Amino acid sequence: MSIDETQLKAALDGSPEATTAILRALDGLIRSRAQRIDRDSAEDLAQVGREALWLSLSRFAGGSAGQYVSFADRTVTGAMQDAHCTMRYPGISLDEAKLWRSAYKHAKGDADEAERLMCSGELAWRMSPATAKAVRVAVSPSEELPEDLGTTTPAEPSESDTGRSSDRVAWMLFSVSPQQRAVVEMTYGIGAHGRMSDEEIAAALDIPKAQVIAARSKALRRLRDRWSGTSFR
Repeated sequence: MSIDETQLKAALDGSPEATTAILRALDGLIRSRAQRIDRDSAEDLAQVGREALWLSLSRFAGGSAGQYVSFADRTVTGAMQDAHCTMRYPGISLDEAKLWRSAYKHAKGDADEAERLMCSGELAWRMSPATAKAVRVAVSPSEELPEDLGTTTPAEPSESDTGRSSDRVAWMLFSVSPQQRAVVEMTYGIGAHGRMSDEEIAAALDIPKAQVIAARSKALRRLRDRWSGTSFR
């Protein structure tokens, strides 16, 4: 992991090449933090971390490369921890999930004591007894449902899309996992790849055809969401 002052300044000035170099240099950091938070969800968390890393460049107040790495580490880790709360505790707000996590930790795994702590005012803020009870019910272990991978191929870009920046496209592709990015690039002939069939992609990546289909479905869903809903510098 190596970022120099010149590279950082160029990225802060909007250089796509320098930005991409920084994203790649810190990808190992992102993956290690994601593994530490939750091994089972590490890939999804890493994608959240990559998005947070991109946005961290627009929020960095300036300083040395070392200061930026520390800032990026805090930003990325915080974003992934928040995402993990949301993933682990669906149906409640992020603040409620954080308070439950804190209470449960203080209670050393005792759910009754955690519920009491949430209402006591001893932690960050106080919940009503009814809300605390609802949060406890919401975070109770439940059967994990299989992910629905069904998704349709995006429509061909319209003329109105021509103003979209190449930086945005590059970031969107970087925000998915390396395998998902490779599958999308090979499917649509992006970059050095020509258009390839699923069988050809599976052979090139040495993975089953079913994994190619699943990776593309997940990537396209994420890319579609990012295209329509993310703010950029």
